[in-house]
Amino acid sequence: MRVDHTKFALFDYNSIKCKNPFKLGDVVIKPKDYDGTECNEIGVVIQIHDENELRTDMFGNEDISILKKATKKEIKKFRKDLLVTK
Repeated sequence: MRVDHTKFALFDYNSIKCKNPFKLGDVVIKPKDYDGTECNEIGVVIQIHDENELRTDMFGNEDISILKKATKKEIKKFRKDLLVTK
């Protein structure tokens, strides 16, 4: 799922165009933290730093290796406000 990322950013972040698998506005989930503990944080991509790192509205800068695109089921369970269209 992709949303309007500008609605979730506090600033006009500069992003670079690169081969990052995620795009601005993608809704991503961090199922586990680096230590393996479950966290299931859902964030909207608001900035792309490079091929391996991005910024989300909820958990800041993150390496893409621990992120994946969130499913609608995950969004509904952990951050259902994103499913409301305005």
